[in-house]
Amino acid sequence: MMNTLTQLKSLPFRLFRLPKAWDIKFSPRFLSYAPTMNLFIETPKYILQSATRDQLIELFELRYQIFLEDGTEEEESNYDLDQFDHVCDHIVILDKDSKKIVGTYRILCSTWTEDYYSQGEFYLDRFFQESGIKLELGRACIHHGHRNGAVIDLLWRGIGEYSVRSGARYLFGCSSIKTTSRDDAMAISQFFQNQQMMGNEYCIHPIGKFDMKLTQEEIQGIQQDEIETKKLIPPLLKSYLSAGALVYGAPALDIDFKCQDYLTIIDLENLNPSYRKRYFKEA
Repeated sequence: MMNTLTQLKSLPFRLFRLPKAWDIKFSPRFLSYAPTMNLFIETPKYILQSATRDQLIELFELRYQIFLEDGTEEEESNYDLDQFDHVCDHIVILDKDSKKIVGTYRILCSTWTEDYYSQGEFYLDRFFQESGIKLELGRACIHHGHRNGAVIDLLWRGIGEYSVRSGARYLFGCSSIKTTSRDDAMAISQFFQNQQMMGNEYCIHPIGKFDMKLTQEEIQGIQQDEIETKKLIPPLLKSYLSAGALVYGAPALDIDFKCQDYLTIIDLENLNPSYRKRYFKEA
């Protein structure tokens, strides 16, 4: 007769897996997670708020679905998280009907950190020498069924309130475009240059494995269809550019996320007046 240990070993391995997200819920770095600034903005259909610890699992799931999922069915949920997720403020947008998180982004503020996601892809030392509080906006994603003007408007309301309350001077971060094509990178870079959307300060450039080593000769020499190139630029990046953002340096190639990242900076002193009036009003 088999002893108990032998019987246990013969059972399917899945019976001994930890409960869903156990490793995140009880990770020491998330046990004491709490937002540093509480936002709450309500519209007829959505609520924007600072994420609580209990909402982290759901927002990590949404990020995985948007950034990493390949469309195949998985037996278990997967999550997108990294070493910055316990030291930032996560902002979530809730659909009031389903009670589900349909949008999220995170903010790293220079008031409490000197380490940023963008530093892993770009040289930013000269930019960080500039005086003024800086907010890194990252991991912005919206569920496919909720990519509408109302959600982007709400996202900007959250960014505006957070910026005003924190006294920020700069907004910056990696804006992703879903392509890994070198030709697309050259065409997009040429488009930004032609539209005078490129900044030249701070000597910002991609580093290490993220450097595609694009040359100005390649960028200026490519023949592009401007209409088709513009279609590659996602609505959120278009809204940053409309607000007054500039793109700095060549794009960084992120193979893991199958995208190209464009370092964008908004100097809030040069913010588009219509955005200032709508989203950045003093309380």
